[in-house]
Amino acid sequence: MKRVILISVFILQALLISAQEKVQIKLTEPSPSASFEQEIGSTIVNVTYNRPLTRGRKVFGELVPFDEMWRTGASGCTTFATNETIDFGNTILESGKYSIYTIPSKKEWTIIVNTDTTLHGTTGYDEKKDVFRFTVPVEKTANFYETFTIEVNDINNKGEGFLKLMWENTMVKIPLKSKADENILALIEKHIVKEKTQNVNLLFQAANYYYSTNRDSMKAIQWLNDAEKIDGTNFSYPNLRQKIYVDLKDFPNAILAAKTALAIAENKKMKVAVSLKKQIEEWELLLKNKK
Repeated sequence: MKRVILISVFILQALLISAQEKVQIKLTEPSPSASFEQEIGSTIVNVTYNRPLTRGRKVFGELVPFDEMWRTGASGCTTFATNETIDFGNTILESGKYSIYTIPSKKEWTIIVNTDTTLHGTTGYDEKKDVFRFTVPVEKTANFYETFTIEVNDINNKGEGFLKLMWENTMVKIPLKSKADENILALIEKHIVKEKTQNVNLLFQAANYYYSTNRDSMKAIQWLNDAEKIDGTNFSYPNLRQKIYVDLKDFPNAILAAKTALAIAENKKMKVAVSLKKQIEEWELLLKNKK
């Protein structure tokens, strides 16, 4: 019996030793990789990079020396890809994939766009492959960034935004602008301004674009009036007109446009009629009190 127990103990120990030999502890990456895709206007951009951590160290001026080229991250070079021509730092960048290097200094950074995306950091960097360079000012952030962060943010209706590089309390912003705004304005100029289109959809889209991008309000109103003359049963046309008049603080005309929209909404039994009627009453009361 004792012999059986002893053999069992030896077998158990052997199994435990074997199991321990197979166990591996996978350490976390000191600079985890990241990538993201972002739509801006009509453009899709993609950024791939590694994110070093502060870990109690002083970054800019020490870990990342001033006035020296930096890989703008860690490990392999940071890449920026765009599926169509885009304004990058107010300079035209053709569609394609590029590496991004930087030269940080106290008051501004030099941004370098290079065609070689195969490098590990700055090793093998060739200035002859630069597409262009430009500088951007340094800004201080209210939040502390423990991890180096790149993001595309502050995107507006014109297809403009910023590529932001942030670490510690330091941030630099690279202006981005897609060709969407330029292309849309060209279509408006061609079909509506020059050819005087009678297409109600184009008239409404042009007016809506002018409204959403804070352009000439009176032109937008005229295009909506033209659309209503062709199709007087579409709720969207007078409803957008009343929104534009409200922005102009022209409440008498806002009320007239809203009443036109309300009549259509009630006729079509649209749920929006209730809130629109209440809004008209509030504007009428506002005008009455001003008198």
